[in-house]
Amino acid sequence: MAAGTLVFSPAVLLMVLLWSALGNSGLESEIAANRRTLVTKRDASENRHDLTGGDLPFDLDSLFGRMSPVRDSMEATVEVAARALAETLHKLGDKKVGVLPMQKIYDSLSYSVKSSNEQQTIQQLTRNLRDKLDKYMGALDILRSSVENLYRTHLRQVLSHRNGCCYLDGSLLHYDNTFQTNISRKISCDRIATGTPSRMFNPGRNLTRVFSDNLYDSPFLKWQYFSSEDGIFNVFPAHRFTTQHRHGDFRCEEGFEHRNRPLYSATVRPGPKYVVIIVDRGVALSEDKLRIAKQAAQMVISTLLEQDKVAVLGLSSRVKTSTEDECFRHLLAPASQQVKQKLTRFIDDIKLGKGMTDHTLGFQEAFNMISNTFQADSVGAETEALILYMGSGNISDEGQEVTNIMSTLGSENSRLDNRAIIMTYALVDDGKTSLSELGFLRDLANQDYQKYGVTWKSSRPVKRGTMTVLNSLSNLGSTVGRFYTVLSANVTSQTHFSLPYMDSMGEGLILTITQPVYYSKREGEHLLLGIVGIDLSMADLMEDMTYFEEGQSTYAFVINRHGYTLMHPTLQRPSLVKQQPLHTDISHFEQVPDFQSVRQGMVSGSSGTKSLAAIYNTTMMGRPGRQVDNGLLLYNITYTWAPVEGTPFIIATAILEEDREGRQLMSTNSPAGHHLLYHRLDLWLTGSTCMHLKQLATLETAALMLSPGSFQDPYEHLHQPETQRMVQHLTLYLTDNTGLLANPGVKPTIKDDVAATSRISKHWTSDEHSGVEDYIVRRYAATPSGVYRMYPGAVMDKSFDATRTQWYTHALENPGRLTLSAPHLDAFGAGYVVALSQGIWEGRLDGYHQSSDDIVAVVGADFTLRYFYKLLVDTLPLCQEDSIRCFIFDDKGYMVAHPGLIEPSRQGPIEQRHITHMEPLVANDILNHRGFVHKNMCNSYNDRTIQRLYQFNTSFQGVLTNLIHGEHCSKYRIMLIPGTNSFVGIVNQTCDVITAFCPCSMVDRLCLNCHRMEQTECECPCECPLELQQCSGQLAKNEDRNPSCSTRHEPIVLPPVDPANTEGVPQCFNSDCSSRKTYGDCFGVLDCEWCMLGPDGETPLEKEYCASQRVCFGGVVGSRSPYADEVTANQFPRRVHNAPVGPVAGGIMAVILVFALAIYFYRHHVHRLQRQQTLQNAETTMRMSQLDERDEEPDDPPENHGIGSFLLDHTSFFLATIERRPSHHDRRNRYSRSTRGTDSDHGYSTMTPHEDSENPPAYLEPLVLEPLTADKNYSERLDPPPQTMLGNKLQAPVQVHMVDTC
Repeated sequence: MAAGTLVFSPAVLLMVLLWSALGNSGLESEIAANRRTLVTKRDASENRHDLTGGDLPFDLDSLFGRMSPVRDSMEATVEVAARALAETLHKLGDKKVGVLPMQKIYDSLSYSVKSSNEQQTIQQLTRNLRDKLDKYMGALDILRSSVENLYRTHLRQVLSHRNGCCYLDGSLLHYDNTFQTNISRKISCDRIATGTPSRMFNPGRNLTRVFSDNLYDSPFLKWQYFSSEDGIFNVFPAHRFTTQHRHGDFRCEEGFEHRNRPLYSATVRPGPKYVVIIVDRGVALSEDKLRIAKQAAQMVISTLLEQDKVAVLGLSSRVKTSTEDECFRHLLAPASQQVKQKLTRFIDDIKLGKGMTDHTLGFQEAFNMISNTFQADSVGAETEALILYMGSGNISDEGQEVTNIMSTLGSENSRLDNRAIIMTYALVDDGKTSLSELGFLRDLANQDYQKYGVTWKSSRPVKRGTMTVLNSLSNLGSTVGRFYTVLSANVTSQTHFSLPYMDSMGEGLILTITQPVYYSKREGEHLLLGIVGIDLSMADLMEDMTYFEEGQSTYAFVINRHGYTLMHPTLQRPSLVKQQPLHTDISHFEQVPDFQSVRQGMVSGSSGTKSLAAIYNTTMMGRPGRQVDNGLLLYNITYTWAPVEGTPFIIATAILEEDREGRQLMSTNSPAGHHLLYHRLDLWLTGSTCMHLKQLATLETAALMLSPGSFQDPYEHLHQPETQRMVQHLTLYLTDNTGLLANPGVKPTIKDDVAATSRISKHWTSDEHSGVEDYIVRRYAATPSGVYRMYPGAVMDKSFDATRTQWYTHALENPGRLTLSAPHLDAFGAGYVVALSQGIWEGRLDGYHQSSDDIVAVVGADFTLRYFYKLLVDTLPLCQEDSIRCFIFDDKGYMVAHPGLIEPSRQGPIEQRHITHMEPLVANDILNHRGFVHKNMCNSYNDRTIQRLYQFNTSFQGVLTNLIHGEHCSKYRIMLIPGTNSFVGIVNQTCDVITAFCPCSMVDRLCLNCHRMEQTECECPCECPLELQQCSGQLAKNEDRNPSCSTRHEPIVLPPVDPANTEGVPQCFNSDCSSRKTYGDCFGVLDCEWCMLGPDGETPLEKEYCASQRVCFGGVVGSRSPYADEVTANQFPRRVHNAPVGPVAGGIMAVILVFALAIYFYRHHVHRLQRQQTLQNAETTMRMSQLDERDEEPDDPPENHGIGSFLLDHTSFFLATIERRPSHHDRRNRYSRSTRGTDSDHGYSTMTPHEDSENPPAYLEPLVLEPLTADKNYSERLDPPPQTMLGNKLQAPVQVHMVDTC
């Protein structure tokens, strides 16, 4: 057969004609008639257009009528498929999900004009945060005063009782949800620094009562402590430190030192510190000395906070600085987490040089960097700087060289008005360091110019430093770590606020407030006793901003006086943060022209408001506004801000202004006789309770769940247990139509939302049964306020927030469209599911809606993954043809239905499979269609990456086909499924081998080339490092032009339920898998799998059968279930046929030899072409590795931290190939019509019978090439990627394309 010939049976052409006839017939559902009536009403009054591509309420026939004329039979087929799928999906949405009934409910409700006053809103937010912090700072004041009083007592009667945290009795400790570890609220404990005398002031036992009272008055306080200047650390509640503590500073076998912690140094020396570290690496040093110097330098870096600035120099005959940022050569960089990591790596890479140490050059460079930084920061006249020199003091010419060094110090420090202090650390080997070297280092620290006849001019006297001898790695914390004590002290009780960081003793994101404690001996004489501190939960502090909800076009954020962002809608909820956050300036989040003027007003400490005009690409930002040319969106954004008095925090709101008035529900009563069921079924076990897979559930009615944001105090709700009495009070209040019952603590709008959504329960429970129920996992509805209903009613985790799920956000991004979301693993035991959801407009009595209307709710349902491939094959039987592949993908390019998603696999389907991975040939071609797909970038500040992703045009009309004619034997057709966010595609392939290139990293998610992104180049969704100019904190290479990525979809967790409440409880649904005897009858049914392969994942079963997922998840008997509840292979009879080993092995070897010879000659030319392409890409990548090259000493190995080398080390690619591969099963050809459908099926619960085929599916899978280079250590640090079986023998890692969406 000629390449490129389209083959269709007469039955297919007959189907095309039949569907064309039905399109104009009177056969339509009641729902379609209702929609047509609404459109007719609307057209009679006015013409309102929907910016999403269709009028709303939309009419399927009007959408289909816009399709271009039929040009060939394949094009007609895909048009018919899109039309049929749209009709089916909208029937599902209306009858099963409840889209149309829910819209009618909201259209029947009454609304009033919503008044807004941003000044009042901002005042309320600042007042709430101020009240919290006042209470916490009051507790800190009490703690400080108590320590001062106890020290006076200590002077008369020694207080030195110790209660070591390492030796606590484990029976005294119990798990506490607030601290998220085992503690005792009755006692405190202490850690003592090495070398601390036994009779030093230790108030721990005497402070316990104060600690306890503070915790009683403020139940959500976290750790309280006193850290003394003598090296004693008291902490409450008592927490047992062990030798295996995850934080090194708290391990019992290691020397403990709390005074070198950043919080301590920042509290007792609150100003910013400017520090230059010089590490001697000259030839005179030994390896042991260099190791001590490097450890000491890293100790200094760990003591600094982001307000401090630091530089590190490696010194031999030349000065070496880190090459990871250009500014490291000339300036001191803020000691951010990233900078400290980079400088720590640089110190690790320092090696001994071959030349003598040029001290003059090193100190000259240090003074230049300090001078440059002072000028850039416009520092005050009293600002001091530190130069820390770590070396042996070895010099070649003791007389002249020392004089030159001291002369350089004198002249350079005079330029700084003697504000530089020099600290020297002598690296000593016993018996090998001369007194002259120690004397030289002492003179350096003292800046003893007179001794060497050096003159200097300055109105300010020299401030002497100190020399410290280092001869081991022990006690570095109490020697080097205390370097800051030489700086001028400012005796004050000012409260210091840290930036957020991860709790090292418990769990969660915290912020610490501290105060120094002084004992006043007499007027003007103060003795530093230490610091007191209290850790505060960021989830508690930021709760109002985290759950701020004033409509879709308003949001709130918090920054500090330095501009760092503490909370923003695009950041994760603080309660879910699991790793140290990267502090980011607010200007990176708010990319509005002239926002810098707003930022300046915010950090100035005054209140204000300002409006700015902004333009955003509509494909990137789901924000309201006025559409202008080229798909851009023009709107005004008004910022209002106010400082929180007495703190470094500023709260701001942003309103995206619209030309219409806001509306809100008027007081809404619950329906008469409505039974409100709260989701805590475990508090009242009844006869109707059942298990819906792994959830305790009921089929009586839908259950209500309120997210934390529904409550006035979300953090309090999360940390207090829900009792029967609390639930009773809540349900009585929510169903009370008299208004006489007191509010139990929910927000004012919640009651109306609960009443509005209550009416959907009747639709879900009274729905006529059809075969579709076998594939529906659950149905649900959610409102922006946090009201969530689900059927079957089931117990949910109290932290669950439906507004942060994929199905909810995708519905908001596609207003007026039925939305399919990419498959994901269901947390409650259903396996891989696909969500179908749609937003509900705010109500209008006439039923006319515009795209500018607010979304007031989202309704949806989860279906089993295979159900949508079943729909596809039911709609298009030709998908079972050998040369045909059919698929559905969403507007991000992720596959919803594809033959590759239903293949038997030991691992099950992989989530988030992209069209560039599954169909690279199609992906390569569609990128050349302008206006159909756009490659976008957004900045993710949660992990400092640039995300590359795809956005498909859901307003595209017509059928897309091959544009580039390089592959004549493979044709595709793609069309939007009208009224949805998804596309249907058909590929007709008539040849055996076709190659297409789509680069994807097989090690991590790193893009192959981060230095450019071309719209027409195919690549999988990937990420690149977000590069910052470390000294300025600004983004490099104009990356600020990328919008901020939207909030990540939060994981859903199975709620903890007492096993006693679930034991013996029957399942709500009985899928009766064992009675389903055919593949088609089993395919896609909830909790059922068609078992096809034996435990090895390769050997076919002698007799296939239908069973629970626990038996053969993914179709492989005994495969590992993601829920860890699989039935192992030895728990059921082995059904694999065992053939004699000898004859089978001989036959296999003969076939392999013949096959290998044939393949060699047939594919020789193809392989040569592939090798040439691989080498070309290798050369390109090799050139990228040279980006960070610079002139270094011959004895120094080059650093390899640049982006080019990072790509080279950790990136490989695959060559996607279409070929006929031996396969045991073709799942596409095995459907038989289900007998479980009824007359009410409407055509979407049946399958078309078809004969089996021996030919395998021809969808694309990657053949992995060897990486260009291998970094073994890096690979070992990574978690192993998910595995999939390719063909019969090859096992290869498959990239998981999971990205944040913008």
